Amino acid sequence: MSRHPAALALALAAAAAGPACRRPAETAPVSSSAARAPGAATADAALAEGDRAFAQRGTPARLAAAIAAYSRAAAQRPGDPGAEARLARAEAFRALSAPDPARAKPAWEASARGAERALRALSPAWAAAIDRGEDAAAAAAQVDARGAEPLYLLAQGAMRSAQCTGPSAVLAVKDAALGMMSRAAELDERVDAAGPHRALGAWRAALPVAAGGGASAARAHFDRARALAPTDLLARVAEAETYAVLVQDAALFDRLLAEVAAADPARDAERGPENDVARRRAVELAARRARLF
Repeated sequence: MSRHPAALALALAAAAAGPACRRPAETAPVSSSAARAPGAATADAALAEGDRAFAQRGTPARLAAAIAAYSRAAAQRPGDPGAEARLARAEAFRALSAPDPARAKPAWEASARGAERALRALSPAWAAAIDRGEDAAAAAAQVDARGAEPLYLLAQGAMRSAQCTGPSAVLAVKDAALGMMSRAAELDERVDAAGPHRALGAWRAALPVAAGGGASAARAHFDRARALAPTDLLARVAEAETYAVLVQDAALFDRLLAEVAAADPARDAERGPENDVARRRAVELAARRARLF
C-alpha cells in the first residue's frame, strides 16, 4: 500500500487552491493484516448501518448518519475499497445537495479523497503510476473496470471542488479531471445514472474549445447520458445550465426545465433523492433565466 493514500486528491486540491494552500499527504493506512483484525464484524455492521441510512439520503439527518457509519467502517478496516467507495459516494451526495459552493467544496474534496483510497486498493498499478509522478490522465489507463466508480468519483470531486473555487482553479485541474472522467466513461458509462457523460457534457460546455470544451462534444455526451439514463433529471438540469446557455438556446433551456418539473417522482424511486435535488436546482436555475439569455 502506498505511503500516500490520497496523494492525488490532495495534490489536485492544492493545485486548485494555489501554492499557499498545499497540504501534507494523509497518514498511511495500517497494513492489510491489521485491516482483517477482529474489528471486521464491527466494520460490517457499520457498513450495513450506513447502507440503511444512505437509502434515505434525501433526509439530512439520515445522510449524516450514513457518512458517520461509513467513516467508522473505513476507520475500522483501513484501505477497504467497499467502505471507502461508499464514503466517497455519500460525500458526493452531501456536496450535490449543499445549498451553496462554500458548503459543497469540503464535501467534494472528501469524496475525492475517499475515492482515491478505494482506487489505490483496487488498482495498485494506477497507484504506483501516480506515486511515480505520472500524469493523472495518462495513469488512468492503468485502471480496469473494478475501479470505474472510484475513478469517476475522484474526477468528479476534483473538478467540482475546483468549480467551487473559480475559473483559475478549474484550469489547474481540468486536464487531470477530463482524462480521468473520460477513462471512467470507457470503463463503465452507466455508473451513477450515466454520470461520466453527464459530467463530461457539462464540463465541455463550460470550457473553451482550446481547453478541451466545445458545443459539439458537449452535445454528444448529453445525448449519450439521456440514452443510458432517460429518467435521470440531473442531466437535464446540467444540460440547461451549460449547453443551452452556451449555444443561447432559450427554447431548449425552457424545455429541459419543463421536463424536470413534469417528471413523475415515482418513476425512478432509487434515484429519488438525486431527482429531488435536480428539481430544486431547476427552480433556482429558472429564476436566473433573464440573466442567462
